[in-house]
Parts: sequence; C-alpha cells; structure tokens
Amino acid sequence: MRILLSIILLIFTSEKTFDFDLGAPEIQAVCKVILNDGKTIEGFITFGTGGYEYKYRPHGFCFVHDDGRKQLILYNFKFNLSNPDSYASHRKGTSKLCYVENISQRYYQQPKTEFDEKEKTLTITKTDVEKYKLSEEMIMYNKLPLDLFVGYSSDNENGKITIAVNKIKSIELLKKPSQKSLEIIDKARKRQGMSEEKDGYWVDYQPPVWYHEVITDKEKVEYLSQFF
Repeated sequence: MRILLSIILLIFTSEKTFDFDLGAPEIQAVCKVILNDGKTIEGFITFGTGGYEYKYRPHGFCFVHDDGRKQLILYNFKFNLSNPDSYASHRKGTSKLCYVENISQRYYQQPKTEFDEKEKTLTITKTDVEKYKLSEEMIMYNKLPLDLFVGYSSDNENGKITIAVNKIKSIELLKKPSQKSLEIIDKARKRQGMSEEKDGYWVDYQPPVWYHEVITDKEKVEYLSQFF
C-alpha cells in the first residue's frame, strides 16, 4: 500500500506534463465564398472530425445527378470549387449542388471475427460506414469559441452563418487570410491560453490546426493527407 501511495503522489505532484496520443488534429480553414451577385463572405470552416482513429471525416459538397449518382467533393488540402458551372452536368441543369455534413460515427465499428474449425481459417471483417447529411445551405462561422473548435458550441458562440448553395459562384480556402480573420484567430488563441493557465492543464485537449499555416509545410501536409 505504501508503494502504491507513493506512485499516486508522484503522478499528482509532478510538474512534468504528459503527452497523450490524441490522434490526427482537426483542421480548420479561413474560407472565402463569392456569390453570384459578386458579394464576398469570409469565415471559418472545419474540414471535419479527426481524432484518435487517425481518419478524417470531412465535410464538403456533392453533385446530385438526375440518374441518382452522387459525386462527392470533400474538403482536403487540394479542395477546389471555383465554379460549379464548370461541371457540365450542373451547367446543363442535370445535377444539383448540395453541401454535405459528415455525420459518420467517430469510431470504427468493432471488427467481426469468424473462425472455421474445419478449414482452420480466421476471418476478420472490418466495416467502416460513411454517412452524410445533404443540405441546400453551406455552413460557415465568423467567431471562435473558447476551445477554438467551430461546429460544436452553440450557434451564438460559433457565429454560425448559412449560405444558400445555389447562390455560390466560387469557394476558396485561403492561404493568405485577411488581417481581420488572422486577428480573430490570434485573440481566440490568447483567450484559450489564458483559460488554460487559470484552470490548469486541459486534459485530452489538442487544438485545431489551420490550413493557411499547414499548407506551407510540405512534410506536415503529406503526413496529414494520409488520413483522408
């Protein structure tokens, strides 16, 4: 018992911080949307969940074709939707563009194991289900909550805004965001840092990374790209 107590005291009194494997960091970006009437809207978007399973569940867009086919265009480092009319089916009116929100379960289903006694063979079946919600409105945000993650807090904390997809002319992930957006990110980071200092170490916390900061780091882009 004396040894056990010593170990517990060591854990709680040590000033050393422990690094936890929190998986792939969530990716957020400053996004610029140009509408058909020329109006420009700049805000924040999330690529989608990352985390322990080292697999991104990205949001994005989808062309719904007349014949029932669904053509997904999901967020990643090479995302580009410069002009929906550049797609012949959309230009001809035989497809409809929708925003898609990835609502897949965050974790893989447990593998199914079967053993054939006669053949002495073991079969392991792994199933990964991707589920998307289609919408006629794109989701963006103009605020950052205390934990910096958009899309999880209340709409008021996130500054959630919606944009009718049929009014969109182009969508761009900014490599050089406006000064206003950079200041919002900087202030939010400082606010989170002050809260962490006040409340102590945030357990199991890994802040999101930003597209405009990652995209210039070739090694990091290659590393994170493998999880899409």
